[in-house]
Amino acid sequence: MKYIAIITLCSLLFFSCSDQQKSNPITENEVNELVDGWLTLWSSYDLDLLDSIFWNDADMTYFSSEKRGLIKGFNEMRPHHEGFGFVSGGMKPSKELWLEDIDVTLQPDFAVVGAIWYFGDRTLPKDSVQNGPVSFVLLRNNEGVVKIAHTHFANYE
Repeated sequence: MKYIAIITLCSLLFFSCSDQQKSNPITENEVNELVDGWLTLWSSYDLDLLDSIFWNDADMTYFSSEKRGLIKGFNEMRPHHEGFGFVSGGMKPSKELWLEDIDVTLQPDFAVVGAIWYFGDRTLPKDSVQNGPVSFVLLRNNEGVVKIAHTHFANYE
């Protein structure tokens, strides 16, 4: 009898947590704030911002437009950014990264952002700077904060 009570309590807790997650869907405002934070990361090259933007765990995934293969986990993604010149405290990059044609899809438990990224001198014609599609999958973590759980960059060429 006590096992039935434990199973019932666990089931109720599980469904209660699931309902709580669905009652707190990701909002477009949260998505916009996170995307703005990601753009700030790229305009400052500040490694210290990574943790506030990306899931800081081994399950976070990242496909780079500059490196073949899947980057798995926050601890692999950090050195990848260091390889681009990101440093603790930041620095002024020589090129700018910006997004256009941003599309946001909101679901009860996650959000997907798709956009076209551009990297270079914004005053040059768009077809003369590096560019391609990017997508982000955003999830709410256990603390209720929306962060990027998956990123996929690609190049047009």
